[in-house]
Amino acid sequence: MALKQPIVIPHATENTYELSRDYKLELDNIAVIVPKYFRFDGASIPAPAWMFTYTPFHPDVMLPSLIHDWMYYNHQADRDITDDLFFTLLKNNGVSNFMANLMWGAVKAGGEFVWDNDEEDIEMLTELCRKVFGRPNFEGYKFPRGIVDRIAPITLPADDPD
Repeated sequence: MALKQPIVIPHATENTYELSRDYKLELDNIAVIVPKYFRFDGASIPAPAWMFTYTPFHPDVMLPSLIHDWMYYNHQADRDITDDLFFTLLKNNGVSNFMANLMWGAVKAGGEFVWDNDEEDIEMLTELCRKVFGRPNFEGYKFPRGIVDRIAPITLPADDPD
């Protein structure tokens, strides 16, 4: 069963695609809303492997990569859940079991090196948060609290520790 695909705009000079509207997905009791304007670079597949697997923007892997990339930025679930959801999305989007396992294994092996947001990631998230702040789905985007505090430190109440 192929999933509803995102509507994106290419940015050739950056080798990215940008969402032209919010993308909502609910699967395995996880609700993900990726905000309009989010840019992603497709599946992180090394060029030499393309002839055996997929290119980064192949339709079968583009949606799973979008969701996986967003969740690696916003950390709305832990890394294991995020990687497992990626596997499920690959399978639900028509990727063979063999290839989905291969790609899942790759993100499990390499994900620890990119899980933590670096300064460039934080700047990108801050800029994106500014663009979408106040939109109807804003709370559903689940930006990290530190990012929201950078743009609206007084507007939103602090998390209740209880």
